[in-house]
Amino acid sequence: MTAVGANRSQRIMYSVVPQIQAHFVSFTLYTFEINVRAAAVLGLVGAGGIGHYYDVTLGFLEYDKTCVIILFTLAVVLLIDYASTKLREKLL
Repeated sequence: MTAVGANRSQRIMYSVVPQIQAHFVSFTLYTFEINVRAAAVLGLVGAGGIGHYYDVTLGFLEYDKTCVIILFTLAVVLLIDYASTKLREKLL
């Protein structure tokens, strides 16, 4: 890039960013997926989040609602994983 006359910002924009873009998007989506899972677990021990609803519905013996919440959480995690895979395929 330097040999063809690109300045510092052009080198960063056209050589560095395209190389790290796929890894950055993948890492960001992976971190988001981990946070969704952690919210479910931490809520069961009193930290709030999705797990709080697990605890409340289990406390009232509403197993049908608990099942729906668990299935919805699973669907969200699978959707994030699918989006991550497709974006990595597109960017790589």
